[in-house]
Amino acid sequence: MSDNLQPDADLAIAHVLFIDIVAYSKLAIDQQKEVVQQLNQYVRDSEQFRRADTAGKLIRIPTGDGVALAFFTSPDAPVRCAIEVSKAVRNSSALQLRMGIHSGPVDQLSDVNERSNLAGTGINMAQRIMNCGDAGHILLSQRVADDLIQYTRWRSQLHAKHGVRVSVVNLYTDEVGNPEVPQKLRQAAGKKPIEKARAPIRSQRLLATICVCCATLVMSLRFVPAVPVLSQVWGHEQRLEDWLRRTGRRTATHPELVFVAISTKSLAGPEAAKAGKDRMLQLMAEHPFPWSREVWARLLDRLFDSGARLVIFDLVFGLPKEGDQVFRAALDRYRDRVVVGANFDLENGNELVLPNADLIPPPAQYDDRVGYVNYWPDEQDGKLRAARFFTLERQLAGQKPSPNDVPCTSFVANLPHDLQDHFIRFSATDAYQPHPVWEIADPDMWHSKYSDGEFFEDKIVIVGPSAPVLRDVIDNPISSEIKGPVMNLNVLGATMDHEFLRKLPVALDLVIVSVFGLLAWLLLGCVGRWLICLLSFLALSVAYLLLAFLLYNFLGIFVPVLPPLATLLACGFLGFFAQQIYNRSYSVLHG
Repeated sequence: MSDNLQPDADLAIAHVLFIDIVAYSKLAIDQQKEVVQQLNQYVRDSEQFRRADTAGKLIRIPTGDGVALAFFTSPDAPVRCAIEVSKAVRNSSALQLRMGIHSGPVDQLSDVNERSNLAGTGINMAQRIMNCGDAGHILLSQRVADDLIQYTRWRSQLHAKHGVRVSVVNLYTDEVGNPEVPQKLRQAAGKKPIEKARAPIRSQRLLATICVCCATLVMSLRFVPAVPVLSQVWGHEQRLEDWLRRTGRRTATHPELVFVAISTKSLAGPEAAKAGKDRMLQLMAEHPFPWSREVWARLLDRLFDSGARLVIFDLVFGLPKEGDQVFRAALDRYRDRVVVGANFDLENGNELVLPNADLIPPPAQYDDRVGYVNYWPDEQDGKLRAARFFTLERQLAGQKPSPNDVPCTSFVANLPHDLQDHFIRFSATDAYQPHPVWEIADPDMWHSKYSDGEFFEDKIVIVGPSAPVLRDVIDNPISSEIKGPVMNLNVLGATMDHEFLRKLPVALDLVIVSVFGLLAWLLLGCVGRWLICLLSFLALSVAYLLLAFLLYNFLGIFVPVLPPLATLLACGFLGFFAQQIYNRSYSVLHG
């Protein structure tokens, strides 16, 4: 015990805890001795008591039926000590305590036994406040309450009692304290209702209002895309999804998919010395592109003789041309293993351009060797992100499909069987490098590079242009100039692996936004320290970004990212400042 504590001046500010044993005088003498010993033991076991006593910042004064503790440490030291003692005695039916706490000036003096004692309003007010309470009460002066209410940890435990001369504040939780109004205060106030302070509840309602308003605003912007600046909360989702497409997992490159390209060197034709080595080279040398279609017939013979599984022409043979009869014979000969292109002319009313009748007899659009080569890019930015495997001419004209309509089929279609656009997971940027047509026609290259055709065994081959002059390029999130045939191979690879991407329904997007508004309210209301609250908001944001990345990589699901995070951070920012303003206003009004 620090009986030798010497204050720096005649008066010092002490934080006093006054503890009294209820109904002490009614107990037998041996019971009085027993409960006093119990109280002393509980007090000595208190962590706050030991800490202050060790530091020499404590004066303890026995009062016969209790004890007075004067702390010269922090304002909440007596409060913490009161809670620790209350928890220790809550299972004791014989020991019933009431406590009073006040911070005020005291003067140290010595009693008749020359032991340290205190005098002054600090200890006198603590005793008066204690005298107002009943068994289990922990009553605080308004001064102590004003100090503690600045801390969120204590705010929900302080309950003001008004209507009497001395303003006191009741401290209780589910574990310690007494929530009832003290009998003396009830009698002093007469029939006038004594209300508990509603500061915590009103603060929670304010935070809830802010969070609901922020979440509602963000959700409403989903349906009003024209609002300047604010609508970008949803508008930038497309850019974020494209970033995931570029940085996230890609569809595996299939070695069985091969791109045979009409390259710039192929268009230039073979050298005169080589033209006589092979009939294909000779035909390519005789006429500039487009060559005689006998070239394609001989290409089919060479590929299928090498064991190719399927050959797809990303070309539209719309007009009659020299060599059609030879090419038609090859198409008939390999009819189960060859596909040629058709095209919807989007600039001329979506007119369907089919292979000419000399190659595929009408109606060619229903021939299983014909598939359309079109893709429909995003109308907003012109980038291609999805593939449509079946379509109707009515659908392209913006009309409602008829049950009797027969859909036109994309030449990479084997699933899914609907008329919708399906987002695909793209392959690597350098996947499916071109193998020029001239190399396949050149006997030397055919032998050295392709092992006399072994390379094409069991391959699926797409034949199409790669030369820049032919201008068959498609803009997409991965590359602004991906070759049309390579795009087809990307779609085919994604189809084979069922690598389709999905967006959540709009209703589920809105649910996620509302959940983040709720999380913001819970963090603001439950986390007391502003730094921990800030770190919690940041940790939740980072965790959600990681979740969005994992969902894209492993499940192919796009979840909204910017709208939920905007809701979370807006609620946190506005809620924090509103809470600070409210606390200051409350302190001024109830000071």
